[in-house]
Amino acid sequence: MWQCRYGGVEVPDQLWQHYTSGKGKKYSDNQAEDVVREEAFMRSFDGWVAEFEQFVRAKGKIEPGKWRAYGFKKPFNPIKELRTGIRSWKLRFGKPPKGSSPWYQQGFGLNKDATLHPKKKRRRKIKKVAHEKSSDHFCTQPRKG
Repeated sequence: MWQCRYGGVEVPDQLWQHYTSGKGKKYSDNQAEDVVREEAFMRSFDGWVAEFEQFVRAKGKIEPGKWRAYGFKKPFNPIKELRTGIRSWKLRFGKPPKGSSPWYQQGFGLNKDATLHPKKKRRRKIKKVAHEKSSDHFCTQPRKG
């Protein structure tokens, strides 16, 4: 509901409610399969669903507006496309726009992503992480092959 309300989706005040589940439990013991066993929480959730259904029925069908997401085709703007391409290439050479997030990251030594082949660099990084995980020192069984 939080994301809906602050993302521009209508959330009426009467549907804005809070209930706690899994209080005092580990995160791993408070998943969907655990929550359904909490009768008080499930009763409150069922009540909320009924209120939500009532609200939707009362509101009725909403006809799609001019700016609906489904089927929307963004108009081609060659100038914007050119600017985006130039920005992308500057980033690849380690020249982010002044004041941008990558610019600040670079200033702090955090952004070391300059590469002419971003997909290749990403694949190498994934392979490196996979290799580090596969050579886990806590393994009790010898690896085969």
